[in-house]
Amino acid sequence: FALSLLMFLGVVTRNRALAPWFALAQLRWSPQAVRDVWRLGLPIAGTYASEAGFFSVLTLLIGTLGMEALAAQTVLNQIIYIVFMVSAGLSHAASIHVSEACGVADFARARRLGVISLVLGAAAMLMVAVPYVVVPELIVALFISAEHSRHTATLALAASGLLIAALMQLFDASQNIGNGVLRGTGDTAGPFRISLIGYWLVGLPCAYVLGSVGGYGVYGVWVGQTIGLAATALMLMLSFNTRLHGLAAQVGTVPPAVQAR
Repeated sequence: FALSLLMFLGVVTRNRALAPWFALAQLRWSPQAVRDVWRLGLPIAGTYASEAGFFSVLTLLIGTLGMEALAAQTVLNQIIYIVFMVSAGLSHAASIHVSEACGVADFARARRLGVISLVLGAAAMLMVAVPYVVVPELIVALFISAEHSRHTATLALAASGLLIAALMQLFDASQNIGNGVLRGTGDTAGPFRISLIGYWLVGLPCAYVLGSVGGYGVYGVWVGQTIGLAATALMLMLSFNTRLHGLAAQVGTVPPAVQAR
């Protein structure tokens, strides 16, 4: 981390466009700037905390279902986390471009950018889903040895879990990009509230009912997790459209897609 920080400072201080923004003269105390940063930043931190807590609690729940289930969950988390970086990059890029479009009151373009980002994310996740469905055993074998007989149950669970993960990642990417485009409109509190509803009031109860009460075990937990991510993604998209409608109404420019409603 320290090396990354030093490299970052080295790059920006040598860039003529960026260097003035990091000059010592810029280090002036501004209560309004601090309030603005906290107002936007705290809900974002809360959203990340909500998501991390959701996944952690699900892992604890799976831990009650046996060692093989917990090991399979660990393998799937590693695979999903790697692929998650694609949607994370798209989310940040979409957030920047949507904020630029909103800054010049081009809400039709902001909406197009949101849709394009979602399509790109979905396309990437569908491409990744192909090997999940075709050769799940080979993917899982990259993370756990298939040579030991004691790993047989874990391999079987993780390989079959990839079939659920193929769909889960689609909704995970959608909700991640949805967070980004909504933040691009200046709304960070909305995604936080939606994460609380989607993860904790929809996803976790579904995972518990299907996994523990319904008797579907780890598969039920994974399905419940998928339902929670899907609900979150849907609410974020609806909120994004509503947000654009509200911003456009303030300046008297309603995007055509919103007018059609």
